[in-house]
Amino acid sequence: MDLIVSNPPYIPDAEVETLQPEVRDHEPRMALGGGSEGLDFYRMIASQARSRLTAGGRVIVELGHGQELAVRAIFEGQGWFVESVVADYARTPRILIARDAK
Repeated sequence: MDLIVSNPPYIPDAEVETLQPEVRDHEPRMALGGGSEGLDFYRMIASQARSRLTAGGRVIVELGHGQELAVRAIFEGQGWFVESVVADYARTPRILIARDAK
């Protein structure tokens, strides 16, 4: 596989109940809560994606608000090279693109 793309659950579990009703009441909980810090699935992806990618493959993940530095640290700590972080139209860091640095 050359590419893994994910919009993982990234909302801290304690914040799920504070979401807007149209999100909180209609999205499956498992699609929202990402653990106590909202980072559990990033850790899982960073640790497991390499075994599923071909050489030179990339991982692209959506970021939650304010998570850029933490997610970057998770991927870099697992030996990934963060190629770029792309902002959305509001200039919020929203997409992280990484490739294997090894």
